[in-house]
Amino acid sequence: MDAVLLCLDSGTTTVKAAAFDRCGRMVAIAHRENSALRRDRVHVEQDMTVSRDDALAVLRACVEQLTGRVEGIVLTAQGDGLWPIDAQGQPVGPAMTWLDGRARALAAAPERMAALEAIEEVTAARPTAASQSLQLLWLQQNDPARLAQIAHVLRLKEWLFLSLTGKLMAEPSAALPVWGDWRNGQMSGVVQDQLGLTRGIELLPDFTPVGDCRASLSAQAAAAIGLPAGVPVLLGPGDVQATLIGLGLGGQTGVTRASIFGTSAIHACHLPDPAAMREKPAGAMVQRFVMGEGYLCFHPCFNGAALLQHVNQLLPGAAPTHAPSYSGVVLHPFFEPGGERAPFTAPHASGAAFGLTAATTPAQITWAAREALAFIARTSHDMMNAPTGTLALGGGLAGDADFAGFIATVMGSDVQRSTSGHAGLHGLAAIGARFLLGADDATIARDWVGATDEPIAPQQGAIAAYAQSKFGVFSQLIGAVAPFWQTLSTVRDQAEHLTKDQPA
Repeated sequence: MDAVLLCLDSGTTTVKAAAFDRCGRMVAIAHRENSALRRDRVHVEQDMTVSRDDALAVLRACVEQLTGRVEGIVLTAQGDGLWPIDAQGQPVGPAMTWLDGRARALAAAPERMAALEAIEEVTAARPTAASQSLQLLWLQQNDPARLAQIAHVLRLKEWLFLSLTGKLMAEPSAALPVWGDWRNGQMSGVVQDQLGLTRGIELLPDFTPVGDCRASLSAQAAAAIGLPAGVPVLLGPGDVQATLIGLGLGGQTGVTRASIFGTSAIHACHLPDPAAMREKPAGAMVQRFVMGEGYLCFHPCFNGAALLQHVNQLLPGAAPTHAPSYSGVVLHPFFEPGGERAPFTAPHASGAAFGLTAATTPAQITWAAREALAFIARTSHDMMNAPTGTLALGGGLAGDADFAGFIATVMGSDVQRSTSGHAGLHGLAAIGARFLLGADDATIARDWVGATDEPIAPQQGAIAAYAQSKFGVFSQLIGAVAPFWQTLSTVRDQAEHLTKDQPA
């Protein structure tokens, strides 16, 4: 009977599970849409019970395909947000996800700028609407009764780990950019003090490094999944780091930087010293690389591939286009209610379109949205001073060869695509191979990182000239419009009140 590792990745859009044999081959997979997500304007929440049940269901669906013995379970999930539980380990209402925009005003209040800058000095990242710290402050100011019921604040992966094992544990890589000092790896009281939180780091679970953060599958969860109790469960790093590992960043020769286009977008590089970054926007994050030396430096953007859905909703009846439709249209991709997190840390950032004429087609607008995502990637990698080399491309948009070709042209480097859509699961499997199976670096790089397509080289000639010229215009327009983002946000709020006040 062959032994396998079972991996779980509970994302914003999809909940996935996969099994890998001891040679790193995927032998089973199951997934379902994230049915727990609830959107209501700036409220973007998840039902924690439904999130747990979705995870158990995909794990069971994966186990039902197996004939081998499960040697261990490795899990991750979407990163930030506030997942509250009471003293009995039960949810205290819905989770505030990383897309929730209610704390946006707290991140933009002029009287709080000095405090946010002091926090950034310690954590290397300024709090945004996605941060647990500001979401706790929002609860403190707007729902103190609910805050009083909370015994612990978790991330989704910690909630799922608790659901699988009955143990309240966490690993520090994803929490340090919000609550701690990345230099010494310790949580800090500075965040709580500067924000005036009545309750803060005492609500966090105890932290144990990846590799040691493990417990046994409980009898109750084992029955739900269809496995014997006692199987080791390993808590991996956040989904961002797991996916970057699955794309080969930090592990495969020549892969020096990566961009992931899922619901959000992540742009990252692996650096021995984060001080090498040319420019560090307030929303940048630094995490210790869990598979070896150095750090992962990355820009977590609120606005990723979901931008294409938003644009298509504004163009009813228009067929989504994948083929390039070059034009003079320049689009700014800041459509999420929390504004933007990086490379522009601006809670009031909003989308815009320039160069529209009566002759503009929907296809040109939807292609301009893809161009905008490529331009943001270029901006992020330039700021991070990412080492030159191959760009690993992951997420749903990696399957779009035309987009991959355009981003290669904008970046001026080869693009290595992972089009299976399972880089996060491969990254988890690599982590499991290291910490549960004892695999070495060479074996992991050879067998456990996901397979990639043939590299795509930058285009030359007229297309390259167009891309470089348009990137310059895109960047100049952001500089010109950014001073008006807060004013536009005020006007939107006024319009929303007018709409609410109109008689039915």
